[in-house]
Amino acid sequence: MNDLGSSLLALQQADSFFPGGGVAWSWGLETLVTDGGASLETVSSASRATATAADHGRDPVSKSSRRPRHQDRSHAVQAFVEGQLRYRWATFDRVFLHAAWHAADHLPSLLDLDQQVEALTLAEELRQGSRRVGQSLLGVHTALGTSGAAAFQQQVSQGHTPGHLPVIQGMLWRALGLSGEHSQLAAAHSLCTGLASAAVRLGVMGHIDAQRVLAHIQPILLELLATPPASLDDASGFTPLAEIAVMRHETQELRLFAN
Repeated sequence: MNDLGSSLLALQQADSFFPGGGVAWSWGLETLVTDGGASLETVSSASRATATAADHGRDPVSKSSRRPRHQDRSHAVQAFVEGQLRYRWATFDRVFLHAAWHAADHLPSLLDLDQQVEALTLAEELRQGSRRVGQSLLGVHTALGTSGAAAFQQQVSQGHTPGHLPVIQGMLWRALGLSGEHSQLAAAHSLCTGLASAAVRLGVMGHIDAQRVLAHIQPILLELLATPPASLDDASGFTPLAEIAVMRHETQELRLFAN
């Protein structure tokens, strides 16, 4: 497949219209917003302070205090998305997607990668989310007849493997003919748009602010993709406040999202 064809497939797979199941998950954002915004600000405060001081040479706290409230929350969402992209997706999910893309024709290797994701994802809620979104994506591709999807779904149905999202993405998108780079781009873009969409549905910001967040994230995403993925031995994720928020989500009385 040529580069243009791979690009077109990547657009289809990353489109929110594609029924991959990711829209049901906020990855901790709902809990942080329900806490009144203070927790969401805490997630981003250190990174914002560093960036502001470096870019403007002034006190980041005083600058933030002059910002309108809606802008505060938009900046907090922006930092949350960036944090998930830098410190979870790029250092963990991307690693396994990349490995699964290369192992797409070898089922035992894919099963091994899937078990590694399961073992290295400590929060049960994150494991459950990754499994459910991965299995949802797998089910769509099984229905579409994508090569390898039915065989892997059988392994999941029989309880032999959990079906985590990055492994499913790498396997299926290689089978469709997406390049490795386009597969990673589609996955990262899907994550960012999903989080921005969740923020809009939670009433944190409007659609225009969401587009500003995505525009801010794009050069960061391209910067991350310009560097080679880490090795499997170095795969790691560090988003502790978001993970705590995910674990606390089930105690909320009213919930819009699954986590």
